[in-house]
Amino acid sequence: MDALFRRMANDPSLFLLTADMGINLVEPFAETYPDRFLNVGIAEQNLVGVGSGLANLGFRPFLYTISNFAVTRCLEQIRNDIVLHAYPITLLGTSTGYDNAPLGPTHHILDDWGTLRSIPGIDIYCPSSTANAGWIFERVLRNERPAYVRIPKGSPSEPSSTGPQVLLPGVTSEILLLTYGSLVEGCIEVQENDDRVSVMVFNQLSPLDSKELAEVFSSYELLVVVEDQFAENGLYSSVCRIVAEHQLRGRVRSHSPVDYTLEVGTTREYYAKKDFCDSDGISRLLTRGGPVTSDITQARHRGVNRDG
Repeated sequence: MDALFRRMANDPSLFLLTADMGINLVEPFAETYPDRFLNVGIAEQNLVGVGSGLANLGFRPFLYTISNFAVTRCLEQIRNDIVLHAYPITLLGTSTGYDNAPLGPTHHILDDWGTLRSIPGIDIYCPSSTANAGWIFERVLRNERPAYVRIPKGSPSEPSSTGPQVLLPGVTSEILLLTYGSLVEGCIEVQENDDRVSVMVFNQLSPLDSKELAEVFSSYELLVVVEDQFAENGLYSSVCRIVAEHQLRGRVRSHSPVDYTLEVGTTREYYAKKDFCDSDGISRLLTRGGPVTSDITQARHRGVNRDG
């Protein structure tokens, strides 16, 4: 948001809209650029509709609200009003995965970008650090395409390098953890305690350079996807497709949510542990060989202890 605020001083096409979100964040926009800031209220479908109208007039709108409301409530508007017209609109979705854990499943965001990647013509990003957030901002401005940026809570500083994907190599080429967003920190912690582990951070989730990634994947014996999205349409699905298309021989496993959990009042850390996505869970499962997603699902349905 800081980069957008600074750029608006020299680019009169930039316009920020919000759906009653961003207290103590959007006030400078309203005060400094009152003719290029609009709060549409708690009306996310209007947010997309008004933003599309502004794009039709030549503006570059940025639409800011909670990720799950931005996507699931506005899917038809995103497809019809933004993507079909190829408007250069950027959806900024605050909070990812279990960032809003205490509020329960209506505010958990486990299917947002996986849903959008089924629509051709929209780029999807998830910054893992403040440096990568800046890189993404410049990229969406340069590409002039529909884009969705899911923004995790917090301001991590690692990894400081930028690009669609960032590879943090380990000592050996045995295990590659593939992750993004708020789960990067835990994966780096696993790497620090296990020299078999490399980490690849995805700042761009879709589209992916299949050939380039296949070359990296081919060097590893085991690919482990750690994410806060359902495996069926998240990064795990994308990685499996690349492995199949390029006939790679490495194994692929997933640490991810398997269903919506009807619990409230718990923390993000609680859910990360539940889904084997915390550093301790990843390390233990790597030591044991790591169950595939279906194994985790069956264990939960049977009520089996995770260490069983």
